[in-house]
Amino acid sequence: MIAVWTWGEYSLLDPWFLLAIPLAALAWLSRVLRKRAALPTAAVALFADVAPTLRQQLAWLPLFGKVLAAVCLAVALARPVSREVAPMEEEGIDILLVVDTSSSMQIDDMSTTVSVRRMDAARKRAEEFAAARTHDRVGLLAFARYAELRCPPTLDEKALAAFLRVVDTVPPNSEIDGTAIGTALAKGVQVLAKSKAKSRVVVLLTDGENTVFDILPADGAKLAKDAGIRVHAIGLGNGQPTPFGFRPLDFQELRGIAETTGGQFFQPKSDEDLKKVYERIDELEKTELEDPRYRTVDFFEWPLGAGLAMLLLSLLAEVLLFRRVP
Repeated sequence: MIAVWTWGEYSLLDPWFLLAIPLAALAWLSRVLRKRAALPTAAVALFADVAPTLRQQLAWLPLFGKVLAAVCLAVALARPVSREVAPMEEEGIDILLVVDTSSSMQIDDMSTTVSVRRMDAARKRAEEFAAARTHDRVGLLAFARYAELRCPPTLDEKALAAFLRVVDTVPPNSEIDGTAIGTALAKGVQVLAKSKAKSRVVVLLTDGENTVFDILPADGAKLAKDAGIRVHAIGLGNGQPTPFGFRPLDFQELRGIAETTGGQFFQPKSDEDLKKVYERIDELEKTELEDPRYRTVDFFEWPLGAGLAMLLLSLLAEVLLFRRVP
């Protein structure tokens, strides 16, 4: 039903009942102006010095209470309602940041003007990206030789930021150093497979080629595809350092992962490039929010209760306190 009278978030769905208010006012006016029957008396002057009692002074209250009761009941019948935003179970996106922490990520080649390590750039830009995803759950998985879930997908951006700030590279040439892209991707699929989000995304960032062959990158990509998980792959940096400069990497494995899963491949060579990459991923993975829905909340009980209470009190007062003879 369409509200006829609306002000702000409040409406009257049946405002025609308000016509009873002027009718009640006319009835009250008619009663006030109507001459009452008089008792015969020898001389009115006999009562000239008699002061009216408090009961006589308040004799108008029962009639006035009935009029107010009629007004309240008319408002209740007009059905006052308010419009509230109905709570929505918002279906966002679950995003898992899979970040390479192998020793090569400490190479300082992400800026030509200041010192910016690959890990510093990856950490900073990932934190900015996660902070902007206010309606989505974002998690963190770090990997080198092994993959480790540092933070499951969460809406708590502060908690995720705390995990990101302490992510750093593993010691060079240690037993945990390496680049297990396939293993990390398979672990990411395992984490997101439990998600009930309408869309699940992995953002895979590494600066090297796969060096651990427990699970091949192509096999990890197939697992992601079968699970309906899209992977955006980022090949970071200027390549592998050599005595003669950087040897460029073709990141063919990352390209294959992105292509297989329906994601995109990016190859930023600087901190600013990486910032633009995350901005692009943010655009690609926008959550489509539904228009807000509203629900109608009746609150006719208040004027109805007030009207009935006032009518009852007026009748009781008229019978018990202000009873008048004709």
